[in-house]
Amino acid sequence: MKFAQVNRDDIPIELLLEADPAKERITVYLSRSVCYGVFDNDLLVATCIVESKTNAIAEIHNVAVLPTEQRKGVGTKLLTFVLSELTQNGVRRVELGTGSFGYQLTYYQRLGFRVESVLKDYFVQNYAEPIYENGIQHYDMLWLYKKL
Repeated sequence: MKFAQVNRDDIPIELLLEADPAKERITVYLSRSVCYGVFDNDLLVATCIVESKTNAIAEIHNVAVLPTEQRKGVGTKLLTFVLSELTQNGVRRVELGTGSFGYQLTYYQRLGFRVESVLKDYFVQNYAEPIYENGIQHYDMLWLYKKL
């Protein structure tokens, strides 16, 4: 597998929709972000979208892995690579938002992210369609951070 920075135009929207169901929101943050990816041969199997907030703070908007590659450690390896790249570029803090339960939350916590705050009703106020995981609707977003 190869890890590299990726041109945003080379990332299929279907891959990004694996992590964020709102195409309009993806378009907005994608336009102002740096993109990283994992390639298996020439196939992009995972991507991570990162926006610089300041010289020392970055926000991760999207970490998406093809369904056939999920739960194989690809996302973890990608995020580890991205955090290393950000550290080398002077970033000292990474932030992101995720659901208040489920696989994504434990994924980020295993990588050392901690809860900063709760954004009540974020998903019902910012997404046109309800978002469900394991039959449970997401309402609140947890804002997480990691010091690098």
